[in-house]
Amino acid sequence: MRAVALVLACVGLAALSLSLVPAAPAYDPLMWLLWGRELAAGTLDTAGGPAFKPLPVAVCALLAPLGSAAPGAWLVLARAGALLAVALAARLAYDLAAEAAPRRSRAPLLAGAGAATGVALTGSLLPLAAGGAVEAAFIAAGLAAVLAWRAGLPGAALACGLCCALLRVEAVPFLAVAAVVAWRARPTARPALAAAGLAIPVLWFLPDALSTGDALRSAGRARVPNPGQPALAELPVLASLAAAAALAFAPVCLGALALRIRRDRGACVLAGSGLAWLLLVAVMAQLGYSGEHRYALPGVAALTVAGAVGLVRLMAVRPWAPVALAALVVAAAVPRLGALPGEGHELAYAARLSSDLDRAVALAGGADSLLACGRPVVGQYRGPLLAYRLGVAKRQVIFDPGTTGVAFESRLSTEHAPAPVVPNRYRAVVRAGSWRVVARCARPMAGLSGVTPG
Repeated sequence: MRAVALVLACVGLAALSLSLVPAAPAYDPLMWLLWGRELAAGTLDTAGGPAFKPLPVAVCALLAPLGSAAPGAWLVLARAGALLAVALAARLAYDLAAEAAPRRSRAPLLAGAGAATGVALTGSLLPLAAGGAVEAAFIAAGLAAVLAWRAGLPGAALACGLCCALLRVEAVPFLAVAAVVAWRARPTARPALAAAGLAIPVLWFLPDALSTGDALRSAGRARVPNPGQPALAELPVLASLAAAAALAFAPVCLGALALRIRRDRGACVLAGSGLAWLLLVAVMAQLGYSGEHRYALPGVAALTVAGAVGLVRLMAVRPWAPVALAALVVAAAVPRLGALPGEGHELAYAARLSSDLDRAVALAGGADSLLACGRPVVGQYRGPLLAYRLGVAKRQVIFDPGTTGVAFESRLSTEHAPAPVVPNRYRAVVRAGSWRVVARCARPMAGLSGVTPG
């Protein structure tokens, strides 16, 4: 009951946050919403877009009947995942610190507070969740798995681990280790473990195989990194580790160095798992996978929770240690907190971009009229947004204007130039806030009668 109450509280706070910090789903979440809608309609087309992720798409398929409310519902779930991750980090750090703390010690409470603070201020975790990314929800599921395992609930732990494995493929080796332990300890669980072991590859590969005929499409797409990612560095493995280090809230994360194996075994295992995750992401970057900084967030979060336990050990060493550590935490938190308003402005701009597109499509006569003019054209990284709004597959949206078609021009952010650049022969259809719609149709269309025919 406590777990249910915690989840409901996080969902309620996340729903409230939409009015305080408006946003729209980012690139990947929009693709999941698009694919989820297609999956619900039996028309799944994964040929365009990023790597397919089974669990987010399945959830978005369940949200598809909500229609235009589905993106907002997804944002609520993603933000609730972030709040849950912070709460579960505090609980796990409390439990780990209590194992070796004297009775009535304040160490567990301090460890819990440190873990919650450290995870909340880890890199771009909260802004990513605010825009619909799943990294925070992944961390919440991973921490829930650890807590369930420690509580003697291997079934619940493996279920949470399965959720992780269907969010990020890097979780599969960690889940496999836990599954081997459970297989040996609980023979009655073997059928469920075997079913889960079969479901993971099927759910990862079958959608692409049925949709495109290439079961490895997502794996190939994951090896096409965006500009500036560690995979494109001279030595990707070091670039990935450096990016992970920049994410960490150092005053808490570095507390892991104070752990002792005999005294803090649970925290040490958690810290080791976090390091293993970071090394796995770095090795994958060396092998050509992008190694984006957000992929390292689960490993950094694990180190942060373990570090909070070590931090309270340091605070007991010297009388002045609590004051010194508090000063370090404040000094490190100020720049992180100072960056939040700017990230809030970016989220608000994304929300305006989405709502303005809805208005532009309506003013131009609707999606059917626009699509009848020709293939839709839009700037880079706005393809999922336009495809979702027009109700077409992602691969139907292109980025270079042709001799005819309809182009949707906007700025990716306030710092970017309008894109795409369209030829002069295109004529303006409508302007709505952030968007300018221009077209050159093969023949005059309803709602676009003022556009010059091709």
